[in-house]
Amino acid sequence: MRAILIVWTIVGVLPQVFGQASQFVSQTHPLTQHNTSTSSTVAKDSDLAALHCVPLWGEKAKTSQQKKEDAAFLKACDQSFETRTEASRFFAERGWEYIAEGELDTACYRFNLAQLLDEKNSDAYWGLGVVCHQKGNTPEAIRMLSKGVSCDSGNSILLDDLATLYIGKFQQTNATADLSQAFDLLNRSAVIDAANGTTYMKLALAEYLRSDFDKSWEYLHKCRQVDVQVLDFNFIEQLVSQKPDPQGIFNKAKE
Repeated sequence: MRAILIVWTIVGVLPQVFGQASQFVSQTHPLTQHNTSTSSTVAKDSDLAALHCVPLWGEKAKTSQQKKEDAAFLKACDQSFETRTEASRFFAERGWEYIAEGELDTACYRFNLAQLLDEKNSDAYWGLGVVCHQKGNTPEAIRMLSKGVSCDSGNSILLDDLATLYIGKFQQTNATADLSQAFDLLNRSAVIDAANGTTYMKLALAEYLRSDFDKSWEYLHKCRQVDVQVLDFNFIEQLVSQKPDPQGIFNKAKE
């Protein structure tokens, strides 16, 4: 089973994705190309190839040519993998590898293929959300990760990632509904996995953003107790500047 490493960092109290990489070896699956004899057909093929790099192929009704390509792809996978679920995991793994390499369009295509093979594969939507985020499209990133959560509502890390996007959106719009969404997701995450230190780190940030510094310190110390490695000391320094650490552990960060 693939292991995903996700590193969220808080820089100036603004969470950003630094990386989400797979440990598997990349295997290419080139875009389908067609030999054509007319310029009109070439244009159509070019349009189809462009849709490979759009999440869920733009979510539009597929052409007959696209349906033929899908059928051929599924047939090939049925011959190469024991199940389509296994094939879907394989292509999602390739997608994470391409994200790590900065090949976002290629990654998007792999995640599209993963979703084609298994509409319930949360990793496919998760990866598409990360692609959208890295391309600067936060609304689409939230929509894709939300689809992932609907497939795997018990995934604490996925909930944390979606909450992080809502926190980032709140920092841009100051819409309380976005921060409320983040709290809802993080509280669900804490129930699912009480040992997930990242959840408490994000709750500390969310409380900071609504100026409840006592609660922020409370969650930060929960994070420290669960997993000291995910503490963000840039954030701690800002929190200390608003209110000293009630436990006195991090007050020296102000000096």
